[in-house]
Amino acid sequence: MERVLDVLIFGDGPAARLAAIALSGLGLRVVRALPRPGLGPPPTARHSHILATTMGPAAAVLDRTLAQEIAARTEPQCRWRSFSGPDCVEYTAPRLSRAAVDAALDICIGRHQFEAWRDVQITGREGARLCAGSRQGQGQGCFDLVIDATGAHRATLPMLARLGLKIGYEDTGRGKLYQTLELALPEALPAVQWSGPALDGPCGALYGEIRGHCLRITASRGRGGARPITAASEIAQDFPPRIAALVPSGARLLRRTSTIAPQYRRLRLPERDMANWIALGDARAQWPPRLGTGLNAIFRQCRVLHRTLAEGGGPVEVRRALDGVIDEIWAGRATDLALRQ
Repeated sequence: MERVLDVLIFGDGPAARLAAIALSGLGLRVVRALPRPGLGPPPTARHSHILATTMGPAAAVLDRTLAQEIAARTEPQCRWRSFSGPDCVEYTAPRLSRAAVDAALDICIGRHQFEAWRDVQITGREGARLCAGSRQGQGQGCFDLVIDATGAHRATLPMLARLGLKIGYEDTGRGKLYQTLELALPEALPAVQWSGPALDGPCGALYGEIRGHCLRITASRGRGGARPITAASEIAQDFPPRIAALVPSGARLLRRTSTIAPQYRRLRLPERDMANWIALGDARAQWPPRLGTGLNAIFRQCRVLHRTLAEGGGPVEVRRALDGVIDEIWAGRATDLALRQ
């Protein structure tokens, strides 16, 4: 099969940078479509509990330096609490923060020479290829493979819609309210993280951490009626006592973000029309942020992307391979949902 030569990658987050690293050693022309100046970085979820042993094998396949940089940034002995059972269990486990992953990716991106275009638009098709260009005059051309790694794929979906190419979503489960709360503590406390996706009550804390004067909780809501939390005092009313007890008197609510999302979302693509458009990242198999699942999925997908192209595959083979990974992940989460319901 003819080798894919030209690849356009939308985004500047972990998925986009990791994809560029994964393709850099395969003899391909890789163009990075970066966000327009002034728009700021794309919104990203917080991923903090990621074991280096989970991502290490994938990183070693893609770039040995990346694997070394990730290993060097792992915090080996972090204090954890698990609230998923009837008792609170404390233990220590490695921690790899989102900031550490970003730093390792930045170092490895800096070792390669990529074309970088800004304000890129998909303008049409030339046979099976998608054509695009920079409005700032940095370049234009047609690409064998276009990767949208902008999280919710907001970079290219509107452009493809204008071309008459439709992409749909398949949702499973009732929509729920998810909130992330950031609180200021009156006194600095020892660092601890916790997880507990199986908590009882109208509000379950999926993830939380205390670091110095900052406490952060990501919670699922919606069972028995949902209302956004607007003050620190409401945590004691809505959270299970063992979570509410972690919030000291005098804590102040600094920031909160809220979103209503399906429990699971699967992106469905018309393959006969869009074989060379790749949706890369955890938004293809969306569920609430549980212990860094998103970054694990990104590393796994990029390893599959690298292996498929290294073995001589083209756009169709890449799409099928990545769809297989997502189908496996999504089916497992959907089975878990069915059992819990």
